[in-house]
Amino acid sequence: MAQPLEQLTIAILEHRFTKELSTLFERFGAKVYACPLLEEKPVENREELEEFVRQLAAGTFDAMIFLTGVGARFLVSAAESAGLKNEFLEALNKMTIVVRGPKPVAALRQFGVHVDVIPENPTTEGVIEALRTRDLAGRRVGVQLYGTRNPQLASALEAKGANVTPVQVYAYGAAADSGAVDALITRILNGEIQVVAFTSAPQVRMLFDFAQQLGRAETLANQLRNKVVVASIGEVTSRALGEQGLTPKIVPNQSKMGVLAQAVADYFSKK
Repeated sequence: MAQPLEQLTIAILEHRFTKELSTLFERFGAKVYACPLLEEKPVENREELEEFVRQLAAGTFDAMIFLTGVGARFLVSAAESAGLKNEFLEALNKMTIVVRGPKPVAALRQFGVHVDVIPENPTTEGVIEALRTRDLAGRRVGVQLYGTRNPQLASALEAKGANVTPVQVYAYGAAADSGAVDALITRILNGEIQVVAFTSAPQVRMLFDFAQQLGRAETLANQLRNKVVVASIGEVTSRALGEQGLTPKIVPNQSKMGVLAQAVADYFSKK
């Protein structure tokens, strides 16, 4: 019996779970072209991060918002490096813990940290809505950032009277050299790739930043729009694609790699 993804080449841009995602697609018969675009790198200025860890471990925060699982692990690692891991985890378990989605939940549970607030919608807007009825006036709230600032969340918290302390835990850096990305774009434009799977919004931006530098952004967008099946995990990733004029054809109902692979297989099974 033919597998649903036979004779299809799927490009994946995931860095941390390249092997796992490749295996999931290969089980359905796909050929995988892996080109990890970016990776998480610790912030260069550690002083702000270390001061944040010390203050949280000292019990000066009332609530903490984790936006990513990687960020949660980076913060615990920073606390361990400072010799404050136990105090840090104890402090977390005495405050209100808010997460954006399932990944920080899983990361925090590894360290025995409870979670109080999980929004229905794993986005910034979802976090804001989940906190709508919470009294934050005069409360000190930490916010774990990643890559960029989040003025929307900060403004919403401040409007509720919270004292917001953001902390930049990691930044995104290129995981592939320009030659590898150029080769990926060339394969997409040549019709050698039938599906591109995006698993994060920064992947979308990184790919199009490279394409812009090569003078191929518009051509790439047209190819992805008209000739390639675009798959996307999560609303935030889909929104980043929308900024490029793209609407993904496949968006699984859960932000999990296994569900993504199954959704792609189901899509082609029906064709």
